[in-house]
Amino acid sequence: MLIRVKPRHLHRIALFAAFALAVLGARLGVAVGEQAAGAKITPLAQVNTQESALGVMVEVFGADPDAVELCLSVLQENQMGATWFCSATFVESQPHLIRKITEAGHEFGLSGADDRPMDRLSYEEIEVNLSRARDALMNVSEPLPFFYPPSGRFSPELINAAFEQGFYAVKGSVDLKTLRGNPQKAVRKLEDSLKPGAILIVRVTRKGMVPKPEYIAELARYVRDRGLSAVSLSSLIRGMR
Repeated sequence: MLIRVKPRHLHRIALFAAFALAVLGARLGVAVGEQAAGAKITPLAQVNTQESALGVMVEVFGADPDAVELCLSVLQENQMGATWFCSATFVESQPHLIRKITEAGHEFGLSGADDRPMDRLSYEEIEVNLSRARDALMNVSEPLPFFYPPSGRFSPELINAAFEQGFYAVKGSVDLKTLRGNPQKAVRKLEDSLKPGAILIVRVTRKGMVPKPEYIAELARYVRDRGLSAVSLSSLIRGMR
C-alpha cells in the first residue's frame, strides 16, 4: 500500500528527526528510536545556535480570546515570531483565532487536551491526552514538533510519550513573568540571560498577558539594539549546531 505524506507533514517530520538526532547526540547509522531508548530525554531550555536569535514560546493558559488577540498584536508590532502552546479545548473553541495566529507567521506546538496538569497521568492517559491535542490542532494548523504541557509541569513518562509521538519537550530558559517595575531597568536585569539560543516564555492567562505589553516593547528594543532577533522555535532550531 502506498502512503502519501503531505509536504507540510514531511517538513515537520524532517525537522523533528534532525532536531532529535542533534539533541540526543545520535550519529549516522543510529535510529532515533534506538538512541532514545538508551538516553535520558530532558526538556529543551536553550539552543546552541549559529544565529543571532532568541526563541519565543507563548503559553495560553485559561486565557480569554481577547487577551490572546492582544498578545498576537503586541508580538506583531514588535516584530517577534513565536511558537504558541494552547490546549485542545482552546483550539476547538477558537479555530478562527488559531488560523489568524498562523496566518501572521507564527506556529503552534503541542500542549494538553485541556489546562489540567499532565505530570501525574498514567502513560496510557498521557497518550490519549496527546492524541486529542494533536488531532485538534491538525484540523486547524499543522503542529511543529515541540511539546509544552499545561503549567510547564513535566514527568519522565510525559516527556517520553511526547517524544514517541514526534514531539520534543521544551521548557524555556527565561521566564518573562519576572519583569516588574520600570521596564528599562527590568529588561536590563535579564542582560546575562538574553544570549543567542535562549528561549523566552510569554504567558497569556486569566489575568491577561504576562509580561504586559510595555515590557515586550522594551525587550524588543533591547534585543534589536544588540543585533538579535526574536523568532519561533523552528527558526531557532534551524541554526542549531
